[in-house]
Amino acid sequence: MADFAGWMALVATCVAAVMTASNLGVRVTGWGFVIFTVGAAAWVVVAIATDQTQLLYSNIFLGLVDVFGIWRWLGRRARISDTVRWPPK
Repeated sequence: MADFAGWMALVATCVAAVMTASNLGVRVTGWGFVIFTVGAAAWVVVAIATDQTQLLYSNIFLGLVDVFGIWRWLGRRARISDTVRWPPK
C-alpha cells in the first residue's frame, strides 16, 4: 500500500508542478492544485504507513495550502476570469 501511494504521490506532485508552473490559465492552475492535493493525501498515506512524522505534518500543511489554491484559482479567481472577456467589444 505504501509503495503504491508513494508512486502515486510522486506522479501527482510532478504533474501538478508542471501544470502550475506552465501558467496556462486560471483553470489549468486550479486543477494543478487539485492534483497537488491528491499528491499530498498520498504522501500522508506513505507517512502513516512508514511512521514518518515530519512527512505527515508537512503534507498536512501542504494539503491545506493546496485547498487554499483550489479556492483561489477555481473559486474566486475563476469567477473573476469568467466575467472578463478579451478582446473587449
